[in-house]
Amino acid sequence: MDAIGSLELAWAQGYNGSKAEYISHNTICYACGSNVNFYNTDDKKETAYPSLGGGIHLIAVSNTHHTVAIAEQAINPRIFIHSYPGFIKTAVCENGAQLEYAALAFSYSGRYLASYSGLPEFKLSIWHWETGDLLCSKELDGLPATDISFNPMDWHKVCVIGPEQLTFWNIEQSNKKYVLLPAKVKLPAEDGTVDDRMDDASSRMSTRAVMYGIKVDLATKAGLVGELAETFEGVKDDLKKRVVPVSHCWTPKSEVYFGCEGGQLFKVDSESHTVKLLYKPTLPSNSVKDAGSPELIREDSDLQLPSSPNYNNTLGEGSLSYMKLHKDGLYVGGEDATLRCLTISRDEINLSDSWPCESAITSLSWSSSYNKLAVGSSMGAVHIYDPASPGSAEKLFDHHHGNFLGVDILSPGTQHCVTVRQSGEVQVWTLEKPQLVSSISISRAASCIACCPSSKLAAVGTLSGHVYMIEFNNVENPRVVQRLAVHRTPVLHLVFEQYGRYLLTGSDDGHVFIMDPRPSVEFNILGHVLIDGLIMSISCNTPDKNGDTKVVVTSNLHQKDASKNPAPHKIIQFDLKKNFIKDFSQDYHVSLKCDLKDEVINRMNLNFAVPSYGAAVGPGEIIYAISYNHKRLCKIQLPDEPPKKENNKASYLQPLAEFPGHELPGGKVVLSPHQKWLATCAPDGRVHVRTMDDMEKAVSVRAHTFRQGGVNSMVFSADSMYLITCGANDGTVSCYTWNFTTFGKNKYASAVEMSRTLNVALNGVRKKEDEVLANMMEWFPTTSQSGSRAASVIEKDTQELSEKEKAVENDQIYTTPTPIPSSDATWLELQELEAIKEEDKQYADMKKDLRTDIRDLRRTIQAMMKQNETLPEMEKLAHQEFNLDTEEQQRLEAEGQAEVEMIREDIEFENLAMVYLRDTIKRTCWDSMAVKGRSLKAFHSNLEVTNYPMRDRTHAEKEILAFVTKIREIEIAELEARKEIMETPSKPGTAGENEEKELDDESEEGDGKEQPSTTGSLGAMFGGGSDLFYSQFELHTKQQKQNQIILLKDALYRIRTAFNKEFDEVYKMKEMEIARIKEKNTRIRKILEDLDSGEAVWQPEWSIDEKPERLLEVSDSEVKVEKYISPEQQAKLDEEAKIEEERRLREKADNARERALDMMMGGVLEVKKEDELKKDIPVPAFMSKPQEEWSEDEKKLAQDYERKVKELNEEREKYRKALESELKKLQTTLADTTGNFDDKLTDLFQKKIKTEMVINQEELKIVRLQFSLLQEEELGTKEAEIARRLKSRQTRKTGGQLAVINAKKEADQFRDTYDILVAEDKVLDKVFRREFNDVPTSQVDQLYKLFRRRPRGRRGAEHSMDLPSISPYGERPPSPRQQLSNLLKGLTELDDESHMPEGVELSVWERMCLARKNKLESEQNVKQKALVMADMNAFLQRRQEEDENLKAEIEELLERINNVQEEKLRFMCNLEVQFLLKQGQVEVDPGPFVYDHTDSILIHRGVTEDLNATIRQLGEQKIAAMTESKDFRKGIHVLEWEHNKNLMKIEDLLNKARDIQSLKVSRELQKYLNDADHESKKQQEIGKLEETLDLQDRHHEKNVRERKDILGNIRKVIRRKEKENSKLMRELQEFNVSVAERKHIDAVNADRHADSGAEKRMHDIVQRRKLVDLAKAQAQEVAVLRAEVERLRMRTFPALVQVEH
Repeated sequence: MDAIGSLELAWAQGYNGSKAEYISHNTICYACGSNVNFYNTDDKKETAYPSLGGGIHLIAVSNTHHTVAIAEQAINPRIFIHSYPGFIKTAVCENGAQLEYAALAFSYSGRYLASYSGLPEFKLSIWHWETGDLLCSKELDGLPATDISFNPMDWHKVCVIGPEQLTFWNIEQSNKKYVLLPAKVKLPAEDGTVDDRMDDASSRMSTRAVMYGIKVDLATKAGLVGELAETFEGVKDDLKKRVVPVSHCWTPKSEVYFGCEGGQLFKVDSESHTVKLLYKPTLPSNSVKDAGSPELIREDSDLQLPSSPNYNNTLGEGSLSYMKLHKDGLYVGGEDATLRCLTISRDEINLSDSWPCESAITSLSWSSSYNKLAVGSSMGAVHIYDPASPGSAEKLFDHHHGNFLGVDILSPGTQHCVTVRQSGEVQVWTLEKPQLVSSISISRAASCIACCPSSKLAAVGTLSGHVYMIEFNNVENPRVVQRLAVHRTPVLHLVFEQYGRYLLTGSDDGHVFIMDPRPSVEFNILGHVLIDGLIMSISCNTPDKNGDTKVVVTSNLHQKDASKNPAPHKIIQFDLKKNFIKDFSQDYHVSLKCDLKDEVINRMNLNFAVPSYGAAVGPGEIIYAISYNHKRLCKIQLPDEPPKKENNKASYLQPLAEFPGHELPGGKVVLSPHQKWLATCAPDGRVHVRTMDDMEKAVSVRAHTFRQGGVNSMVFSADSMYLITCGANDGTVSCYTWNFTTFGKNKYASAVEMSRTLNVALNGVRKKEDEVLANMMEWFPTTSQSGSRAASVIEKDTQELSEKEKAVENDQIYTTPTPIPSSDATWLELQELEAIKEEDKQYADMKKDLRTDIRDLRRTIQAMMKQNETLPEMEKLAHQEFNLDTEEQQRLEAEGQAEVEMIREDIEFENLAMVYLRDTIKRTCWDSMAVKGRSLKAFHSNLEVTNYPMRDRTHAEKEILAFVTKIREIEIAELEARKEIMETPSKPGTAGENEEKELDDESEEGDGKEQPSTTGSLGAMFGGGSDLFYSQFELHTKQQKQNQIILLKDALYRIRTAFNKEFDEVYKMKEMEIARIKEKNTRIRKILEDLDSGEAVWQPEWSIDEKPERLLEVSDSEVKVEKYISPEQQAKLDEEAKIEEERRLREKADNARERALDMMMGGVLEVKKEDELKKDIPVPAFMSKPQEEWSEDEKKLAQDYERKVKELNEEREKYRKALESELKKLQTTLADTTGNFDDKLTDLFQKKIKTEMVINQEELKIVRLQFSLLQEEELGTKEAEIARRLKSRQTRKTGGQLAVINAKKEADQFRDTYDILVAEDKVLDKVFRREFNDVPTSQVDQLYKLFRRRPRGRRGAEHSMDLPSISPYGERPPSPRQQLSNLLKGLTELDDESHMPEGVELSVWERMCLARKNKLESEQNVKQKALVMADMNAFLQRRQEEDENLKAEIEELLERINNVQEEKLRFMCNLEVQFLLKQGQVEVDPGPFVYDHTDSILIHRGVTEDLNATIRQLGEQKIAAMTESKDFRKGIHVLEWEHNKNLMKIEDLLNKARDIQSLKVSRELQKYLNDADHESKKQQEIGKLEETLDLQDRHHEKNVRERKDILGNIRKVIRRKEKENSKLMRELQEFNVSVAERKHIDAVNADRHADSGAEKRMHDIVQRRKLVDLAKAQAQEVAVLRAEVERLRMRTFPALVQVEH
């Protein structure tokens, strides 16, 4: 096949919402399955290129360098770099990932590519994409990433985002060495808070921990040591939920906006790594605000749009999945299918624009000029949004969404192909170019498609079992002309016979329908063939136009368990005769259901020897199939005669030959229209094409990737020039065309000839049928067809059932109505209904007679049943005995019994589960308890006391206790021996004193043992004492604390055991009391019975809490449901009842003993007094007569009777009083005994309270010890972690020092190279005149000036053809290579002969141009090397800084580890002791609930008492001395006061005398003394003063009015000035904006004028330097002159000397 030619990709179509990015200013690039498509937005042309490697996983596009990077889908994937146009492979990046790449990104400037791999390494790699070299890489700790990008302003910064990370990476460069340094940003919580971790101090820290400052972080609490400890933040359940970043973009200020899954928008600074919340959606709804509102949106507010039906007015979850920055604002889009433009000013957000998309936005990409935005959507459309036309977008293309299910060639087979998607979208494509001609939706989920060769008709199968017929006479306007209900299950196969005579349909219902596809016969169905199993493929072949059609169907009988063998293993082959349609009659059918007879179609049932896929029948009755086991192409010969038996050896077809196949099982086989080429496809994604002559060799192409199911279907064009394939799950269709060799063109000529022959043969039929198709009405679904068939069937069955029941009730004959087909009935169902109708017509009379007989029989049975109701009970028959259908009755009984057995089995299983649960609970909570939990209740109160439930100690616990006990005994013995050895004799003089002290100590503290106050509990008083306990002041080591815990647990066990013993004694006492009460209650009941009293007898009973074992016993009264008794149990009960009845009858028989007792003694052996007293005295018979008629004897008898009656009554009264006295005594006795028991129970209750207190004390000690062990362990963990960090930092320090040395060495070496280049550059300038020594000096000067002349910079030359850019990042600086290229282009203009001075020869001019070019290249080389040198110096400085930081960090860690060791030592020495002190012995303010004894000490009580006594004594002495001093001082103060009083009197008298002597008599005083009418003069003066005051008031009012007028005028002037100032401020703001813009423009264009303004700036700098030097000199002279002036001035000052008087 290789000799014929090769298959090349012509075009590929399909867009699933992946990245669609601009690769140039007018071309969009996107992945299309395993291909890459380039779409020109200007001329709408599209070009497809196949990708290299194993399929496309990711693509990244650089519109700056017109490059695309493709990451393949494979193990150890590669990244292919291609340039556009031409799709030329530039480089291949290898060994960057093991399984897959998660993200790719190009740098905005430079030739760098960043990649981030997925599982398992999660590695960030930086590549030089021009060469494919890996510059540097860094593996991360399992952090996945979703997006990556370079900083547009500085390629040395990379941002990586993922579900759990936002990390900035700095790329540091030193010549050819690159280093990646991370800076991870802590993700905020969903509510916007940045950090929710608790303080490092433990929240469970005790007083002791606070006292000693022991602080542990979360990692130490978790016991983590290692790298995980440095990043551990706590348990996820205790942390706030973090945001999930999904998109990000850089700003010109090197800040990053990132959007989150929940709709939050944040801003993070790449330098300081500070995160700020810009927007957070609120629930339940968010509003987006219009930009026209004067209010700016705060971070806690909502964004709200103007309400419009075309806008999504909410900004929430999924709204920020993608974002791109523009000068107008931040464009965002996502799952809410809305594109928004957000303007962010001073961290406040406004919404300036919004555009609703048809579906979720999946990609955003700006063109290189930032005037067009490509918006990709999830439904397969790409729109172009123009910011200049807000609110609208142009649809670039819309390929729809969904996987392709099939493809076929539209008649005549050389121009168009038709595809169908899962959603039912039928699309028409041109074969020559990638163009979607038209599409039509059938509004049903499709399953397959096939095109008719004899007309422009396509049949589309659906999952509902329908086949849609679509007419394509006008390919731009297809129509659905018919819908056929063929199957009830999905249509899986549609196959047209190659001449268009038959249409074969297959489904999983086991039917293959044969249809006449001609529109002229309205798509008549001829019949169907029954197929066993699941139909896997259908193939047909007609060797010539007038020959028979050979049909091969493969099926799999294991359809219920296809996982065992999914490949078909059954072959059903049948023939359709050449005159099958012409001679067709009903005789071809087996029955009215239209199933074809086997002899008519020559059916043969065969088997594959090896299960195979995709069987295709070819010429010579040969089947080609792909074997399941070996995945090879098999060639199988069909037999001429059917085998005698279906499954005998002859039915298994063996392959004639096998040829190379595919790598994965499955696939399809397709023959070319001229029957000479064979194509196979499989899930491995490859398509093999081979010739029938040479099957070993094949032309292979990888059409689709195996990771997405490979190839689903394929088809040849009519002339075999095109091969169209559909992917299984990639949503793409690809068209391949032949590139024939010379030999292949000859082969192709036969295919073309066959195509022409076929077209000629079908031309007449095609023309006729196309006319019929064109005249057919378009089909539209009706309301009835859209209804539910299942609902109609149920409604129909319900109606028939009700009519049948009504007929039976009325004793009528019910006739089944003629079935009516449903509105959506299939063709087979219609045939079945027709068969039923024919059968009804044929047997109508017979059915009528049978119904009449049945009615008569029903009447007879009903009469018999009525008669049976009147018969006696013994003669009645059971109801089921009238059931004549015994078989149905037995069946119903069997079903009922089976259901009962099933329910009984379920109940038994449930009961078994409950029994198991009961046994488990009983075994765990009851049987395992050595002491069962129970309670005791008082007789006369609500007091209740419970015991302590206790388990038996396990063997391990006993062994540990014995081990600890032995250790303590050894330690105590060793301590006593040590004391005896170390003991020294006491001094004789102090023996008496020591003895007295010891006696005092023994009197206070007992016999040398610790008291409860220091042991911390009263356990010794309640059975928990032990000599093995450690003193609380000796618990220093970990082993001692663990042993103490074990001993304390043993003490708790003994304390509980001791209380349980007392509890058992009281429990037995209650048992005795209840027994005694029962005994006495028997007598009390007898007494109450004798007294005829209705008083109730008090009888105490055991409660369920006191007798808990009764919970395990179930009495019959507790069972509320009726007990089920099996037949066996019932028979046993009946037998027992019969025996009991016989015994009772025997006892009722004649008994001589009882009869003799009744006759002789009245049935009583002993005569009791109370029985005698109950008897009355018999009344004499004469007393019934009147008393006057009595005789004397009768009177005596009457007196005697009255006496006896009186005596009897007296005896009865005495007996009653005796009984009452005995009753009272018994009740009193019971009350006393029960009261004593209640008192005993009260004492036990008090004991229980104290026992609980003691248990809590011991448990508190255990908890404190355990907490102490935990703290000690945490300190150990903390020390280990710090030691690990110290070791790690020291290792890094060693490596850092080596890196500094190497960097310094490389910098020095490069500096030498740089100095040589600089020297060489200077030499080029110096040797210029020597090289032109043969030229006159005047010309040399001119040439030197031209030699020094440089072309102006051509900034952005490569973008000169693009549209004006409005990039938010400004113009990208050109690379050194671009700068040199631009300069060389400009130098070419300067080299033109027009610039050559007059008189200079051409050869000299060319020499000068060459020298200038060399000089320019040298200068550019020096500049480039200078930049590299600066980078190396910066790299060295950063390494030195890192080394210094590591040194400081190591010192800090050393200090920390020393502090931890000191803390451990202090923690072991300073013990936390539990004391038991009486009230008043704690003289510390308790403060809050947790006592703080940090500043407290523990002293002996005697010390405090002695100190108090001394204080009282000294206080009394001080008070006495103070009283004496007070009295003495009082006398002194009295004398001093009298002395001072006398002195003051003397001073007053002297002052008065002095005043009298020095008094001067003035004229006024003389007038006052001489004038008698002094008051009148005074009044005159007052009047004058009042007149003067009035005059001044009038003058003041006049001045105030004048000042007010002046003030009003001034205020007017102020208002006028304020208006002028506001106007000036507005103008100033506008000027500031203009100045800022001009500054920005000047900054942008600064480099353009760099060369032209260099001399001017140099001149300014020199001039400024001279002026500065001159100013310094003048300043020095001024300072000297000032000093001289100061000196002269000081000389002229007089000397002032202070004269002492």
